Amino acid sequence: MKKNVHNESKSLKTVFLYFLVVFVIIAVAVTIKIFNIYEQSKFDPAHEFVLAVTQQNQVKEIVCFHPETPGISFLIIKDPNLAYNSLAKNYGIATDGFVQANEGISSGTDISNLMWESITHMATWKSNLTILDKFRVLLFAKNVSINNKTIEQISLSNQTPNLNTIIATALNDQNISSENITIQIINATNVSGLGQRLGKILTNMGANVVDVASSEKTQQKSTIAYYGNDSYTLDRLQKFLGVTASKLNKQTIADIVITIGNDNAKTTAF
Repeated sequence: MKKNVHNESKSLKTVFLYFLVVFVIIAVAVTIKIFNIYEQSKFDPAHEFVLAVTQQNQVKEIVCFHPETPGISFLIIKDPNLAYNSLAKNYGIATDGFVQANEGISSGTDISNLMWESITHMATWKSNLTILDKFRVLLFAKNVSINNKTIEQISLSNQTPNLNTIIATALNDQNISSENITIQIINATNVSGLGQRLGKILTNMGANVVDVASSEKTQQKSTIAYYGNDSYTLDRLQKFLGVTASKLNKQTIADIVITIGNDNAKTTAF
């Protein structure tokens, strides 16, 4: 009898240990998953965020979030066949993310509802946002009053000074424009116009681009060099270009010098 009790006790311990190990493995896996989602998160409720709403890879809306107001700017795209990957290269509009909605669905001014639809249709609605991003956008949008939402209908195929003003106003990052740090862009590739394209994107962000030049010699790697202290502008540029900045010993024509190398000659970011 004592032997049976001992065997039963041993079996219970084995089962308990088994379930404990399984629980620990699941807990570790969930923790890693949550950490990865957090690390991949793009939306920062403290800084400007630009979202493209697409349908069948065609851009329907550009939604710009302004935390300092807080407010939201909606640019409704009237062009019928505007490819998402043409926004930065052709029109100077750099986005932080996109959500591809079902045909016939638009946000209007109800971006929170669009985000909720995106969460419930994650299997079919393509996006480079994490579920954490979507909930953050949803919560941010719910706290923005209707008076702090603006809507502009634009046609990017019809470039005018007024259109450029509308776009720059919507995309303006208040933190970048308030720092007013001077930027020089040097195109060290054989791709003509690459520096101007980057300059247009940064200007739309609110950056103070004081010079765009071409280098007589090509350079393999893109670089960012800066004089003075670290800044939000510098951090934003490093993340946008994927380049770690180095510090200058003395100031040149600008506080920050961006040199575009051949590693960005075929970029789709600008």
